[in-house]
Amino acid sequence: MKQDAEKIVKEIDEKIEGEMESRKAKLTIAVDKKIKDNYKKFCEEPDLKVVIFGTGNYGAMALHALRNMGQKVDYFCDNNKHNWGKHWKDCKIISPDELRKYPDAIVIIASLHFQYMRKQLNEMGISRIYDCDFLIYDLDLTKVEAFAPTGRLSAMRDLYMYSIHAKKNLLKIKTLDVVVTEKCSLRCLNCSNLMQYYKKPKDCSLKLLLDSLDKFMQNIDELYEARILGGEPFIYKELPSVVEKLASYDNCSKIIIFTNGTIVPQEDMIDCLRDKNVIVMISDYGEVSRNKGSLIKLLEDKQIPFVLEKIDTWQDCAKIKYRERSKDELKQIFGNCCVFDVLTLLHGKLYRCPFAAHTENLDAIPTRENIDLMKDVNLRDGIHKISSYKDFIQACNYCNGRDFNVGGVKAAEQLPAGSV
Repeated sequence: MKQDAEKIVKEIDEKIEGEMESRKAKLTIAVDKKIKDNYKKFCEEPDLKVVIFGTGNYGAMALHALRNMGQKVDYFCDNNKHNWGKHWKDCKIISPDELRKYPDAIVIIASLHFQYMRKQLNEMGISRIYDCDFLIYDLDLTKVEAFAPTGRLSAMRDLYMYSIHAKKNLLKIKTLDVVVTEKCSLRCLNCSNLMQYYKKPKDCSLKLLLDSLDKFMQNIDELYEARILGGEPFIYKELPSVVEKLASYDNCSKIIIFTNGTIVPQEDMIDCLRDKNVIVMISDYGEVSRNKGSLIKLLEDKQIPFVLEKIDTWQDCAKIKYRERSKDELKQIFGNCCVFDVLTLLHGKLYRCPFAAHTENLDAIPTRENIDLMKDVNLRDGIHKISSYKDFIQACNYCNGRDFNVGGVKAAEQLPAGSV
């Protein structure tokens, strides 16, 4: 199939030999054997239809890698019903139901939702299933035509590799959203973190925040990335203390600060970002991100890593309403959610997702599904339980869904002055 299997495995051996030690140190995972085995197995498959399951950035990476190998891709498959029947990168996008017509197809999962999608494919009777790690781990991302810029793709690839190879017997958390403030410099109509609903937004108590971070980090084995956000994190005057605290943990690999490009921080605040594990993620909303140019210049002058990501649309997921969904519908909403494996720390409490965190904090829903890190006992068991929900949480019944089936809205559309 495609190329000589032995030649490919030999090439991968040579690549791995020179790079694997640094990659292991960075990701704390042993990827070499699985990557080689998957390459070899894939190359020895008979000539069957090849389908990439996922049409996002990971799908773009997988397609680029396969075409570099000389491999024809027959279809994309996607759970997003709005894409069915369309063509993307000269490939037709089919629905999971249409994929059932090809039970012998080779399906490559190109998504962070690999566990949910693998289960979905198994239930469909498809057995030739591959993760896309063996395709993207060493891919030249500068040549990939994707929605995200190269820097963002690199971060996404590292997160994927970490997630798919994490040791199962350890409590490793992929992403923790650390909310430092409810205050924001924008008043966005459709903010997915629900800042528009806060009538009297407040900062998080620094002592509570640092103490709860200690409790959390002491009870897990590893955190791949801590994402600092708000509101707008550069509003929070104690931001340097939070960054320094996160940087002090040996079991925290990466710190990402999300900003909307409206605020240029002062010198004392920017100095804390010099840590090698810190990266600034700038959401570019066009004219709304009014100070992004000055912020970029400052970061460049200070040699602080950053990624500028142009964002025109958001998912329509900011509406809070009871949905009366069935269990199967709730499982689908949860399984397709883009933050289904992102924990949120807000005012000393740990939540399964940002929607649950903010709706509970706002008293907008009756459910209470959180861990009080300062009061609850057996925190390790509690963190393991809340991070490993497989089906859904009760907050899913109040959420419009955070996947591309819900449709899009204009990003960062501002509320009129004086409105609530």
